[in-house]
Amino acid sequence: MLAVYALRGLAVWPLPLLTLAVPEHYVGDQLDTPLPLERGSWSYELVAASPAVALAVAVLLRLSLTLAPAAAAGGLGPVAALRRSWRLTWTRPGGARVLALALPLAALTAAALRLTVQLALPLRPLVRGLLEDATGNFFAAYYADILAPIAAGALATSALTLPVTCTAFAVLRTRLTPRTVT
Repeated sequence: MLAVYALRGLAVWPLPLLTLAVPEHYVGDQLDTPLPLERGSWSYELVAASPAVALAVAVLLRLSLTLAPAAAAGGLGPVAALRRSWRLTWTRPGGARVLALALPLAALTAAALRLTVQLALPLRPLVRGLLEDATGNFFAAYYADILAPIAAGALATSALTLPVTCTAFAVLRTRLTPRTVT
């Protein structure tokens, strides 16, 4: 199962990370620099649009490989699970069903994250006080104060939404898998 997650990450994330590095190599930190790309040129527009295109491709790849953990749990090896997920997703009913399931689950996860972070905001003064008293470092306490509700919210959201999401995609995988007649 862990191998499926690792392979899926290796398939999805290199392109967006590459598009962060390549434009910086050509234009530096700012895209507004006049050299070596001229504003309005085709190459300038290509570099400017590359992060959005790479993100769209990464989302498409991620959706295509969404069913892989369920396939691995069903007994397939990591590479076979990725292939099976790809084949199931790129069928006429598969792509629409994966998208129809992924969008509400993404909205549910975003709403749960927002709610849990808001509910964890009372942690801020507690964390700041404890860390500042323990270390005497105001800046570390300040940043920990900011990050504590976010970390608590992310952990709570994962605990709340991951079982529902994994179960939903496992059920979808079984519904999309063709039945063999014996």
